[in-house]
Amino acid sequence: MGKKRKDSDDEKKKKKKDKDKKKKEKKKKDKKKSKKTKKSSSSSDSSSDDPEPKQGKPEEVQKPLQAELEAPVNLDSLPPIEEGILRFQFTTEEQGPLGLRFSGGSPPMILSVAADSFAKKKGIPENHEVHAINGLALLPQNQQRVMQFLKGRPLVLDVRPLGWKPPEKVKELKRKQEQEEAERKAKMAVEKKRREQVAKEAAEEAQRQAAEKAVREEKERQEREEMLARAREVHKEQREKEEEFRKALNSEAPELRKAAEDIMEAEYGSEIPPIEGHKGLPLRLLTRRKEVAWIWAGEVQELIGGGAPDDTFTQ
Repeated sequence: MGKKRKDSDDEKKKKKKDKDKKKKEKKKKDKKKSKKTKKSSSSSDSSSDDPEPKQGKPEEVQKPLQAELEAPVNLDSLPPIEEGILRFQFTTEEQGPLGLRFSGGSPPMILSVAADSFAKKKGIPENHEVHAINGLALLPQNQQRVMQFLKGRPLVLDVRPLGWKPPEKVKELKRKQEQEEAERKAKMAVEKKRREQVAKEAAEEAQRQAAEKAVREEKERQEREEMLARAREVHKEQREKEEEFRKALNSEAPELRKAAEDIMEAEYGSEIPPIEGHKGLPLRLLTRRKEVAWIWAGEVQELIGGGAPDDTFTQ
């Protein structure tokens, strides 16, 4: 009896020891799983596109995400390279840091490439933007998740120069520029035609004004010539009249003309000697001097101390 009880106690102790050992191993496994889950959650993306982990079962959510990040790249399924894009591939043998330093923002820009790195050996240029990783474009909403692909291999990195635009957009911009250029040329042609028309009208107006001016000047010239001709004729007639008038004056006796001249030139109150052989002096001789005549060569003269005589009179 004593021996059987002793054996049963030993068996119980052994079972208890095995049970405690299993509990410790289970605790260690749970602890490792929790650490692995924390590390995976800290490095995974917190984007709104990923489902939120359920409380109590974080490992069930993190396993598919980790599997997605560590999934191998199917190079055959990648989209073809667009015009202007540079593509660089890293195999599973090229593990470790790529040697790239990125800027913030979206999309990130390659600020520098470390010497003796995989990226330097591949010839990845600086000052280029990251276009896609493993064929997935770096859009703002999935940038953090896509950047996680940099840690895995194989890796396909597409970069683009600053200011790069898709070929479709470039074509659209080119088409728009061509359309704007065509519209600009059309406007210039219309404006050129308008200016030519304005210049033509201005030239026609100037020609019309020049013709009118020439006609006007010719008319004025003819009028001046006619006036000069009339003036010459009048002057000629006047000279002829004056010449006849002087001849009539000279027909008087010389001694009478001299006596009349002496009287008109004498001082006031002085005596004039009588004219030999004549009793007196004809009054007409005293009016045959132009400055005192009221009519000279048929022309009415201005009276001394007044204007020209007229036909009116008062009583």
